[in-house]
Amino acid sequence: MPDLQERFSSQSLELLALILPVLIISMALHELAHAWVANRLGDPTAKMMGRLTLNPLVHIDPMGSAMFAISWIASGFMFGWAKPIPVQPRFFNHPQRGMAIVAIAGPVTNILIAYVTALTFIWVFSYPSGLLGEFLGLAFSTNVLLAVFNMLPIPPLDGSRVLAAFMPREMAASWGRLDRHGFMILFALLIFFRPLFGIIDAIRIPIQDLLITLAGG
Repeated sequence: MPDLQERFSSQSLELLALILPVLIISMALHELAHAWVANRLGDPTAKMMGRLTLNPLVHIDPMGSAMFAISWIASGFMFGWAKPIPVQPRFFNHPQRGMAIVAIAGPVTNILIAYVTALTFIWVFSYPSGLLGEFLGLAFSTNVLLAVFNMLPIPPLDGSRVLAAFMPREMAASWGRLDRHGFMILFALLIFFRPLFGIIDAIRIPIQDLLITLAGG
């Protein structure tokens, strides 16, 4: 059973209040990047559906956002999702390659956000402490985590689209059909395959160190 007293402590609720807006804004920019790149490659679907916008409310799935808070209270681990960008690969000259480029745009955006956050932390505010320092630190680490997590080659994550670009067409089509079961696969891995967290950290930590070094820290 979760330690509800610990989850509802002032420190835990303060952390939740800081990280939720970071997640919402970061995921919205992630989805906007997908929409922008898809539109540049010739697919107007997201633009026609009003998804080519900075308004985070357009990109956020209410249930997916609520799940961040629910999963945090239930387990101490956050799990949720944004509203996926609709992409139609038939508009691309090379559908598999186009889907991979659209997919990778989201994680690249999160890495850029993390880098800008590191620059802000080091050069604008000179290593701030207190609430501002905690907020910037969370924005940095959360965006690196989002990038690494989304690049895992597991349907329906972005990494699965990148992996599909290297498959023969028929295999890629079969692989894409796993998306309908993707969240169940992913949820099962998060619960039962504990080494997944170690794999994520083994990728995440060196990227964070590299970004801090590049930012001059």
